[in-house]
Amino acid sequence: MDKAVYRQVMRLAFPVLVSNILMTFQIIADTIMLGRYPPADVSLSAVGLGFVLYHMFFPLTMGLVTGTIAIIARRWGEKNYDEAGKVATDSVITLVLISIPIALFGVFIAPHLTYYLGARDMVITEGAKYIRSIFAFYPFTALVIVYHGILRAAGDTKTPMYVDIISNVYNVLMNYVLIFGKFGFPELGVLGAGIATGSSYVIAFAVYMLLQAGNKLITHPVYSRNVRYRLDTVKKMLKIGIPAGIDMAMWSFSSIIFTVMILHFGTVGYSAFQIGLRAESIAYMPAFAFGIAATTLSGQYLGAKKEEQAKKAVLASTYLCLIFMTVVGAIFILVPDYIAMVFTGDEGVVTLAALYLFIIGFSEPALGAFFTLTGGMRGAGYTKVPMLINFVCLIVIRLSLSYTLGFVLGWGLFGIWLGMTVEVFLRTIVIYAVFLKGNWMRVKV
Repeated sequence: MDKAVYRQVMRLAFPVLVSNILMTFQIIADTIMLGRYPPADVSLSAVGLGFVLYHMFFPLTMGLVTGTIAIIARRWGEKNYDEAGKVATDSVITLVLISIPIALFGVFIAPHLTYYLGARDMVITEGAKYIRSIFAFYPFTALVIVYHGILRAAGDTKTPMYVDIISNVYNVLMNYVLIFGKFGFPELGVLGAGIATGSSYVIAFAVYMLLQAGNKLITHPVYSRNVRYRLDTVKKMLKIGIPAGIDMAMWSFSSIIFTVMILHFGTVGYSAFQIGLRAESIAYMPAFAFGIAATTLSGQYLGAKKEEQAKKAVLASTYLCLIFMTVVGAIFILVPDYIAMVFTGDEGVVTLAALYLFIIGFSEPALGAFFTLTGGMRGAGYTKVPMLINFVCLIVIRLSLSYTLGFVLGWGLFGIWLGMTVEVFLRTIVIYAVFLKGNWMRVKV
């Protein structure tokens, strides 16, 4: 394969990888701090439940952003830059309109749902604090996500990286200050973690506004009274984005079911699962980075009528991702206990977290391939078939297999996590077969 394609992939992926490293560092730092804020199992479980509810609405947000990225990438490949800016404006207006009701729901209703997810006593109380604090900032979260997507679709992955550097450094520092009550600030514990995380998106959006005011963005939304909100463009976004949103919603739904299943074995097991997920977010870094590169390049090449180049770009992204993910997976398999001990000193939590990391480490290369292949398809606007594949594999096979191994056969947490691992391999094989068929390259956007 042409070396220029690999260089192009790396040029796009590397800044995203840096952004993901920063994000992962921030999540790990949060988890370490909360893991040392007693009682650790309550703090970690409360934030874990908050994340489950918070990410319930990400499918709607990310679905619209997926549609935005696919359309802007096509227009950029066609060199229709003016239309790309108009699409960005339509996307921002739409996300603002939907994010305000989501914020209100999160502040007033979501805290009462933790009981039905299996939380009890202090976990409910602390979870409510965290949930209200992060949902209050949800509109800013949506705005930052769409700005990231707009710029990456146009081929600029460096500016989002710089914005992430600023916001993540702020997040980590404010977490330390507000969780433990340093430098004259009150000790807020879990509430402090929520305020720090939510307000970091306000900082990120403020940076974007300064860059836009200084004409430093390659493309951006237009804020003017004369701007026309185009429903026809929004319909295109929804046509692409709804299947992608449903796809992501299935992840959120399965996360809720797995939360209930794992909490059945107690808060120690769930805390271990949360630590495993935080550590596993390291493995997601190259997967997301190369997935975004695949999304951008497939959309732009198809806009330029270069189908073969689009296919090569997605495959190059997948090959590079496999290398990175194999290394990370090997680390999880070889030293899972040492990784778990970074997050907490609780021996029971460490033991179970190490078990989770060992099992899941085997599936990381397959997971990386799945992310990049679906990323390329989404960049092309091909979202319906991946959605159907995720439904069958994620909802039907993953849940039923994990339930059977964990409860019916009595293997407990080991069985649940083993079922998750096996399903990843099955899903990746199916999506690769769909990719090779090539129908994704013939979608009109």
